[in-house]
Amino acid sequence: MAPRALLHKKLNFRTVLRRDHVTIRHCPEEKLIWNEWRGMIPSDKLRDAIIFSCQFIIKNDIELILADYTLMAAPTVEDQVWVANHSAELLQHSKLRRVANLMAQDLFQQIAIESIYDMASEVTLPCTSRDFVVKDDALEWLFSG
Repeated sequence: MAPRALLHKKLNFRTVLRRDHVTIRHCPEEKLIWNEWRGMIPSDKLRDAIIFSCQFIIKNDIELILADYTLMAAPTVEDQVWVANHSAELLQHSKLRRVANLMAQDLFQQIAIESIYDMASEVTLPCTSRDFVVKDDALEWLFSG
C-alpha cells in the first residue's frame, strides 16, 4: 500500500461539530482537526464556528489543522478582520504547529483566506501554514514535520 493510502487508513476522525456551513472532525491520536467550510456563511454562524474551533484547539492541545475551504465562498471583509483578530488572539498561546489550507479554485476566496492570515500575522502564532489544492499533499505535509 502506498504511503498516502496508509496515511488515510490510520486516521480515525470523530465529528465534534456539524452545522450547515461547517463540519469539524477530530483525530485525537494525531492531535489533528479537519475543518470543512461550505457556502456563503452568515457572520454570526461563521463567528460562532471560529470561537468553537479555537476553544476546541486550546482545550484539546491540537497541533495540526486541515482547513478545507474548497467549498466556501469568500467571507466579507468585516468577517475577515474579525476572524483574523479573534483567532490570532485566542490561538497565540496554543500548541498548534502546522495548518494546511485546502484552497478553492476561486481567486476571491484565495485572496480572502490570504488576507485573514496576513492580518493575523500581526500576532505571533506558534504555527506554520501552507496552502494546498490536493488533500493528500496537505496531509503529507502536516505529518512530515
